[in-house]
Amino acid sequence: MNIRESSYGYWSSSPAFLWVAVGAMIGVGNAVRLPYLMSEYGGVLFLGVYLLGLALVGLPLLLAEWMLGRWMRDDLIAGYARLVEAAKARRVWLGIGGLALLTAGLILSYYSVIAGWSLAYGFRAASGSFGQLTQEGARAVFLGVAQDPERSLSWHTLFMVAVCVIVSHGFREGVERAARRMVPAALLIAVLMCLYAMRNRDGLAAYEYFIAPHPEKLTWRGVIEGLHHGFFTLGLGMGVMMGLGSYLPVSAPIRRIAVAAILVDTAFSLLAGLAVYSVVLGAGLEPGTGISLMFETLPRAVGGDFGASLFATALYFLLFIVTMTSATAMLEPVSRYFMDRQRWTRVFAATCAALLIWFVGLGTLLSFSVMQDLRLWGRNFFEWVQLLTASWFAPIDGLLICVFVVSIMPRDLVRTLWGAELQPWLYKLWFGLLRYPARLGLIVVLLYALGIIDWLISLWSVA
Repeated sequence: MNIRESSYGYWSSSPAFLWVAVGAMIGVGNAVRLPYLMSEYGGVLFLGVYLLGLALVGLPLLLAEWMLGRWMRDDLIAGYARLVEAAKARRVWLGIGGLALLTAGLILSYYSVIAGWSLAYGFRAASGSFGQLTQEGARAVFLGVAQDPERSLSWHTLFMVAVCVIVSHGFREGVERAARRMVPAALLIAVLMCLYAMRNRDGLAAYEYFIAPHPEKLTWRGVIEGLHHGFFTLGLGMGVMMGLGSYLPVSAPIRRIAVAAILVDTAFSLLAGLAVYSVVLGAGLEPGTGISLMFETLPRAVGGDFGASLFATALYFLLFIVTMTSATAMLEPVSRYFMDRQRWTRVFAATCAALLIWFVGLGTLLSFSVMQDLRLWGRNFFEWVQLLTASWFAPIDGLLICVFVVSIMPRDLVRTLWGAELQPWLYKLWFGLLRYPARLGLIVVLLYALGIIDWLISLWSVA
C-alpha cells in the first residue's frame, strides 16, 4: 500500500518544515532542564550521554512518527484505524492515537499557564520593576501573579487565544508562517542574550557550573535522566510529530531534517543555559531549576539597570515565543481530530479544541491559588498532570509505537513508510535501533518514572 496524497496540502519546503519541527521541540522545558541536568550529572559528559540517547532512541522514534504521520494523512484516530486495518492488527492498538492526543492536550493546558506568566514577567521586566529584589520580594512578586486567579486567568486566556488564532489560519498560513518567523527570532535573541551575559556577567562561572566535565557526577541516574529528557524534548509520544508528519511530501529528506532539528534544539538549550547561568551565578545566587529559577531567582539576579532590564525583558519574551511555537504544534493535531471526525471547519475546530484545553488549564492555574491545598497522595492537580504526561503517558505511547512498528506491522508495510528514501542499509539500521535500543531505553525510562528502579536498588542495598 503506497503513501497517499495529502488532501490538505503540504509544507511549503523542507527548510520551512525544519523551522516547524524545531519550533515544536524547543520550549521552556529544554531551555531550563538540559543545562540543569548537565550541572547535576557531569557537564559535557552528560551532554555526550544525552546526544547518544538521542541517536539510539530519540532519532529512530522521531523518524518513525514522521513516517507514520505521512503514511496516515489523517487525524491520529482515523489514521491509526487505517494503519491497524492495513496491518491486520487488533483494534486495541487504536489506543495509541487516543493516548497521544490526550497527552498533547494535557501538556498544552499547563504550558499555557506558564507562558502567560512569562508574558506577565516580560512586561514587568520592561518597566524595570525587578530592581534589587530580595528573596522574599521575588517570592512575593511570583505569588502576586500565580496566586491571583483573575490575573493568571487573563494571561492564560490571552495565550490560548493567540495559539488558537495561529492554528485557525491553517498549517501553512498559521503554524508554518509563525514558526518561520518566531524560531529564527528566538535563536537570534538567545545568541544576543548569551553574548551580553558572558561579557557583562560571569560566563566563566556558567561554564564551570554546567559545561565543564565532572566524571564523578555522571551516574546511572544521570544516564536515565538523559534518555528521558531526550525523549521528552523531541515532542515524542504525544502525537505532535505524527500530526506534523501528515503534511510531509514523500520527497522530503526527513533524515537530514531530523538531525538538523536535533542539533538546533540542543544548541538553543546551551545558549539559553549560558545566558541564564551567567546572570544568576554572576549575582552570587544558587540557580536551582524549573519555575523557581525562572520566576524567583532570575528576577533577583538581573538587577534594575537598563541593560539588565532589557536582558530580562528579552528573556521572558523569548520564553513566551518558544512556548508559543510548541503550543501551536500541540494544538494542530487536536484541531485536526475535530476537523476530520466532526467535519468542522478549521476555525471552529481550533476554537473548540483551544477552549477545551483552556478549561483543563484552569486546574493548573488554580493549583497555585485556591486549590493549592487540594492534594491527592501529596500532589496537586498541576503536579499530577505533569507527572502523568511527561513520565507516564508519553513514554508509554512511544513504547507502544516501537512495539507496533517492529512486532505488529508486516515488514512490507514498514518498508512502505520510507517512500522514496528507502535504502536497504538505512532501513536495517533504523529498524534495528527501533527494535532494540529504543524499546529498551523507553522501558528503562518508564520503570524509572514509576519508581520501580529505585525500589529494586533499595532492595538490593538492603540485601
